[in-house]
Amino acid sequence: MKSRNWLKGIGITIVTATVFLTGCGNGDAEKIDTEEQTKNVEDEGEKVEIESNEGKPHHEQLIKIALPPEAEYLNDETLEVYEQDKKKYDNTNQRITNNSITILIGEYGYYDPVQDALECSAVIINGTDSIIEDLSFQVSIENNAIPEKVFLDNTVPELTKSQVGNFLPNMGVPVILGFPEKNPTNGNENGKKIDTNKLKIHLSNIQYKKE
Repeated sequence: MKSRNWLKGIGITIVTATVFLTGCGNGDAEKIDTEEQTKNVEDEGEKVEIESNEGKPHHEQLIKIALPPEAEYLNDETLEVYEQDKKKYDNTNQRITNNSITILIGEYGYYDPVQDALECSAVIINGTDSIIEDLSFQVSIENNAIPEKVFLDNTVPELTKSQVGNFLPNMGVPVILGFPEKNPTNGNENGKKIDTNKLKIHLSNIQYKKE
């Protein structure tokens, strides 16, 4: 299975309030109304940048897992991986980082000597209180499964809406992440399954926009 990069969406909701008053105070009401509308417009599409989740507070949260809209177009092997991770995490309480993005390790792990990479499945959780879009981040892997090998960080570019749909609060989407090997041996090694309980993923340079 080849590594994949993933998500993006756009949606704008403007809430306006019109107040009709007569007599004293009408000017103040119009001023407040204008300020509120301006603030609403400024909040839309607000870009958020989070340097790292390390050391940030966590909480227990019931999460929902949704297969991405593109899942039906993927090969059967990838779809099976997605469904396994959905079954593992859907409607469960998980420890997630407050007001940030969390990644939970999935069931699938594989070292591919042809691609010189370690692949693992994961679920990306929107732990914010907003629908988000244009999510991107950097991932590094803590590898205790095959400690004799070192794997490099990887950057996941802006993920598209066709890959996750509307990324709602407390919602998770399954993905597959790939980490290139730092010093590939170019030998005749065989591929091997990886125990994902011995892997840990760290997030950094998280960026997204609030819808």
